[in-house]
Amino acid sequence: MFVEDSTASASPSVVQWLGVTFTLQYALYGHEARVWRGRILSQFIVTVGEDTQCCVWSKQGKLIDHWASHTGINTWSVSVVESEQSLLVFTGGADGGLSVREVEVGLTSPSQAILSSSVPPVGKPVRLVVVDEARLIVLAEGGLLFLVEHSDIPSWTLLWEDAALKQTIALRYNPTSQAVAVVTCVGKIALLTTTSNITPNWSFDLAVNCMEGLWADSGTLIVSGPAGFIHIVTTENGLLTLAGSVPLSGKNLWITAAARNPGALLFCGDRSGSLRVLSKRVIWKDIYVGMHVHGNHEVSQITLPEGSSDDSSHPVVTSGRSGAVIFWRYHLNDQDHLILERLRVIEPDNNSVEWVSGFHILHGHGNPNNFDQLIICGFRSTKFAAVHAGSGETVMEVDCGGGHRSSSCALFESSRTLQFAFVKTTGVHWLSRCIGSIGQSRFQLKEPLHGLQIWSVAASSSRTGSLVMAVGSEDTVVKIIRVGMERARLPVSPSVVAECKGHLSSVRSVRLSSKFKNCVYSAGGRTQLVCWACADDIWSENVVMTAEWSPYPVVRKQWSDKSLIDPDTRIMDLSTPVSFENFEILAAGSSDGTIRIFALGSPNEITLVGEIAPYPWCVLQVRLLLVGDQVLVLTAGTKGLIAVFNLTMPLRGTLSKLEDFGETEVFKFDPAGQSSLSVLAHQSGVDALDFVLFDGHLYIATGGDDCSICVFVMEVVSGEPLPILMSKFKMENAHSAQISGIKFLRGTHHLLSASKDQLIKMWEVDYDQKEIKPPGSSSLPISVGDVSCIALVERPATDRAPGDGLSTTTATMTTAEDDSVASTYLAIVGAGFQLLDISSWLAKIQRESPVVLHHGTATSPDLA
Repeated sequence: MFVEDSTASASPSVVQWLGVTFTLQYALYGHEARVWRGRILSQFIVTVGEDTQCCVWSKQGKLIDHWASHTGINTWSVSVVESEQSLLVFTGGADGGLSVREVEVGLTSPSQAILSSSVPPVGKPVRLVVVDEARLIVLAEGGLLFLVEHSDIPSWTLLWEDAALKQTIALRYNPTSQAVAVVTCVGKIALLTTTSNITPNWSFDLAVNCMEGLWADSGTLIVSGPAGFIHIVTTENGLLTLAGSVPLSGKNLWITAAARNPGALLFCGDRSGSLRVLSKRVIWKDIYVGMHVHGNHEVSQITLPEGSSDDSSHPVVTSGRSGAVIFWRYHLNDQDHLILERLRVIEPDNNSVEWVSGFHILHGHGNPNNFDQLIICGFRSTKFAAVHAGSGETVMEVDCGGGHRSSSCALFESSRTLQFAFVKTTGVHWLSRCIGSIGQSRFQLKEPLHGLQIWSVAASSSRTGSLVMAVGSEDTVVKIIRVGMERARLPVSPSVVAECKGHLSSVRSVRLSSKFKNCVYSAGGRTQLVCWACADDIWSENVVMTAEWSPYPVVRKQWSDKSLIDPDTRIMDLSTPVSFENFEILAAGSSDGTIRIFALGSPNEITLVGEIAPYPWCVLQVRLLLVGDQVLVLTAGTKGLIAVFNLTMPLRGTLSKLEDFGETEVFKFDPAGQSSLSVLAHQSGVDALDFVLFDGHLYIATGGDDCSICVFVMEVVSGEPLPILMSKFKMENAHSAQISGIKFLRGTHHLLSASKDQLIKMWEVDYDQKEIKPPGSSSLPISVGDVSCIALVERPATDRAPGDGLSTTTATMTTAEDDSVASTYLAIVGAGFQLLDISSWLAKIQRESPVVLHHGTATSPDLA
């Protein structure tokens, strides 16, 4: 039996049930949370649970294989097709995805692979490096250098004995030149080849303190140490020459990764996480320095893969101990001016790899736009692990004692074999794994979206006619979704274009920029606001964090520090951005009752420019309004009130200083002492808010926890700082549960509302009679439970381009009869995602109730 204590057994060992005696045979420990489902096969047991892990066990209780089958939490169901050589495991998870993986039960799994080991004839091993599939170079105590051939019976051949080898700090193999470089801490360098019987010798002496030696290409060796210099040593026909020395920006700083392109560019990463590029025209010099691009931890590897067909840009891939692999693209002009663009960041699951020691790109997959065959290597606790970036599959896992021990990992393309060797206790150990089927044994029948509650969605129509949506979730991830269109205007199944990872806590609100191209804002827990931007002309996987604002410093402080905001404070909502005084302005409403105003002159910097004094309640909704040259803030919260503030004067003064001097003081706006307007709308929280500005009138619609809808009509009078309330009317019990989404429809006086009762309703607003009433055919059931947010977007009737991707949602769609009119789509998020084409439904309602907004055609900034 399967129980909820994360084991596949029960206690006590003997159970009486309905007169039958059950005896405990064994307990299977492998899950980190509750077990939900299990399948007992002829030779195996397969279980899934709350930790999303799928575990395959033998009937003897041995863990054969395990993997993260879905994102977020909860893999709910599992089904297995069993054959002699493999198991075909189908899983379904809370992320809405359907996954299938083939487990080759006849082969040794990566987590249970057999280690080989050997002990040197003299001394203890100190350092090693993998040379090829069958050989290692091992340095032992006493200055002994061995060649180890690890066949069925390992053999040790002494290559060199020298007392100076005791000072070795780097042992590096160059697969292109087949040379091994030995570098000591006092700057002595020796080269030896495994194909020559000539006794090696110290062929070069830098006479400086050294901490690292690295091959940058087949003929360039980089040596550096605590003195703060990069020494570039070139080799030709076995002769070493010092080509140049370049100072670093500080002491106790040395190079930890390097790569040189066929031209005169040298890419170096140092132990502080910084990336620098050197160029040689006459002498070597810095032409680019990116400080702490990998945090405060060392850069572990730099690779310059083969470029794309575009000769004007070149790919660079770097990794760091911070736990990330970063893809870059650089451009270099004739004046040695280098532009380095960060395309995207890949971070392996911390349950597999905590800090990254390197990576391998399989042959034929050098283009940074294709990372399905990227293998990320690193350490977690005392284990070394190699993870396939595309599928998340664990390629290799071994307890090596930790990353502080000497180790070496190499990929051999000819046999598609990954080999890892390490020093532990008194011996040398190695492990090989064929990776021929890596990434091919698992695929998605239905792509997942988010594994936890989706809080927010923002949508727009692109120039190609496809829909672009950003969604933010409790799982801390923002995803960019593209929905292509067929000729008949039917949406193609949505595809996830990019995943944006970098939030510390849940993402509560997302908004698309109206000023900057391919830019999205997200905010949520820990009062964190992030700007994401795509480096390409259209939305692609190359999306990175360009700016971040958070009240917490990089160095952790005690939470009792009064200068810090409570860490439990969350940004609950972001306004749709507006352009004002050459800046894009955002308003953020927080759970501590404060509304913060931010300004962006570019996507690379977020500046806090103002704060509205906190209410004694949580702010749930916030909007920015541009009324002529006036900036108004519309807000609502848990108290049931809506409020309007005029921020024009303090905002204009602050932005002027920011633009002229590059610095500003945060203005403090006190609603009690300045111009503000507040009106009671609901008995408790206001969960939905929308507005329309037209012809001197401001129309506001709200939905609340009390299941009612409220409409306000305000007149905007020239010269007055605030609009004047003209009328207010309400529809009680509009839904049977709280209302979490509301939208004005463009060109009509209809309202669309969404509720946690899983209904979409259309309402007719009669401004003369001050009534909200439902027209005929006004309700539409939806499949999303616990609705959090809705987004409405119209797509023009031109540029209908086909899309791509697998299905991420079950969409209920109807098509308008006339293909020449615009389409209206409704995105609904909550405990899932649904996209509806409501064009024909709207047309039907308008035919039944053909009333046009008597003030004319209205527009709403919230309609993307």
